[in-house]
Amino acid sequence: MKICFVSEYFPFSSNLELKGGAEIAAYKEAFYLSKNHEITVLTSYLEGMEKKTKIGNINVIACGKMRNYSQKGSFYHRLSFMKSAQDTGKKLDFDIVIGYNFITYISAWKISQKLNIPCVLRYLDVWIGEWVKNIGISGLIGEIMERYILSRNVDLIVPISQATADKLKNYGVKSKIETIPVIVEFDKVNSVKYEDTTISCVSRLVEYKRIEDLILAMNILVRHFPDLKCKIVGTGPMKDKLLKLIEEKNLENNISLCGFVEKHEDVLKVINSSHIFCLPSEVEGFGIVVVEALGCEVPFVASNIPPIMEASGEKGGLFFNVRNFKDLYLKIKSLLEDKELYDKLKNQGKEQYNKYQGEYIAKKLENLYKIAIKNY
Repeated sequence: MKICFVSEYFPFSSNLELKGGAEIAAYKEAFYLSKNHEITVLTSYLEGMEKKTKIGNINVIACGKMRNYSQKGSFYHRLSFMKSAQDTGKKLDFDIVIGYNFITYISAWKISQKLNIPCVLRYLDVWIGEWVKNIGISGLIGEIMERYILSRNVDLIVPISQATADKLKNYGVKSKIETIPVIVEFDKVNSVKYEDTTISCVSRLVEYKRIEDLILAMNILVRHFPDLKCKIVGTGPMKDKLLKLIEEKNLENNISLCGFVEKHEDVLKVINSSHIFCLPSEVEGFGIVVVEALGCEVPFVASNIPPIMEASGEKGGLFFNVRNFKDLYLKIKSLLEDKELYDKLKNQGKEQYNKYQGEYIAKKLENLYKIAIKNY
């Protein structure tokens, strides 16, 4: 098959320079499918990229003008990328086209209409009715775009979780829906535990990730565990606000905002070296990083939202009531104090992690795409 991936961002190399879960998922699926099929990725043109390059067997084409990485706003640059990606894709030869997030869905659809090929949406989450709540007034554009694409007669939607599939069905989507999770696998990480008991968190610093709840929970925890540390990996528009909260609570010696960490391997080392992983987010399509914590055999505490509970199989960690930092504090405290519970959850993690191996998931995707092309 000649497969076109449209992904707003894509790693520069097999080192998986960390951006976000969607682009890492896109890379891993492209990597496995490229073993037997011709894969071309249309992505944004970021500083340091070539216009055309190859990562292993994957052809990567950078579209549009050079832009900065951004997960919020930047609508001019995003619209420019969408137009460039669809114009580029329409001139090429593919058997099927796959969009990897809401910014790319319309471009993938337009390409499919021009080339008369199936369009697949790899669906992370449904935000209809929630865009403004999640990212503010600028979310109105996202609301319009998502409603538009879900009103099209898309050939196949492949949500990454049953929770997302249920949202699509509840919205009344008529397209064929087949749920397949993302690939989550990595080589064994070699790192030692931090000397001080440490909580790690990997997240974009945006409002719906609720990082402030972790900071407020830490404010209570340090009264009982003065040497407890917290390392937060990620960047985003909430950085200054979170730094101010850390300063207000006098937690500078306990909480570190580590910023952007380029290599995915180094992010995994932070998780692997910590004692507990935490994800306080109120919005997730899946919760890839929680599965990575399972793979590192690091017990987690995460918000009790369906995608995270589904991804983890409710194993390997504890769940707190989302937006309730006092409950988050209590769950972390129980893990710090109960060694028997901690060891039990640690041992559960590996079994669940093994369900997301690449060869298995890539084969399921390959079969789906072959059927979509045959039935088109």
